[in-house]
Amino acid sequence: MAGYSSQELPNSVVWVPCIPDYTTGELIPMYTINNFPSYTSTPTKPLISRGGIKNKDWTHIEDAKLIGLVESLGTKQWANIAKEINKSNNNWSIRKGKHCRERWHNHLDPKINKGEWSYEEDLVLLSQHKIHGNKWSKISKVLIGRTENSVKNRLNSLIKNAKQSTSSAFITNDTIVDILIQQFSELVNTRSL
Repeated sequence: MAGYSSQELPNSVVWVPCIPDYTTGELIPMYTINNFPSYTSTPTKPLISRGGIKNKDWTHIEDAKLIGLVESLGTKQWANIAKEINKSNNNWSIRKGKHCRERWHNHLDPKINKGEWSYEEDLVLLSQHKIHGNKWSKISKVLIGRTENSVKNRLNSLIKNAKQSTSSAFITNDTIVDILIQQFSELVNTRSL
């Protein structure tokens, strides 16, 4: 411990990870007194998992309150709607404007069509996908009542089912979409006759 005064030495022994120097056969400490990391007993920031803070599922009471607030405030004031919902939540779950907007547009809006997909809708979906690619918002605007998420899920489901029914594993999604467009066109045309 040459070079350090007795006041600079720690009161207890501190084990430091070392790297071996194979030429001299000595261990070289990774830390010195000058660059030793300090740890506090209480962290300055709360530790949060990589997934972030998880909110609880929406309750029927919250859904009813959200519906009432959208009827009175409209679909543009999501931050104000979230504040009103949080007032009655007793701090057990904090909703943000984004949460409220997504809950409304994906689940509670009465304009949402949650029924089965028709052949005509499937044909429109596939045709629009040929034009716009994976731009779900553009496709969902053409399919009135279908959410972006339901449009994405339906297309992926159609492609997955078609891939499973074909024997070739090397067929591309674009080829499958072309085949499905042809099949749904025939189905729609035969139904209209």
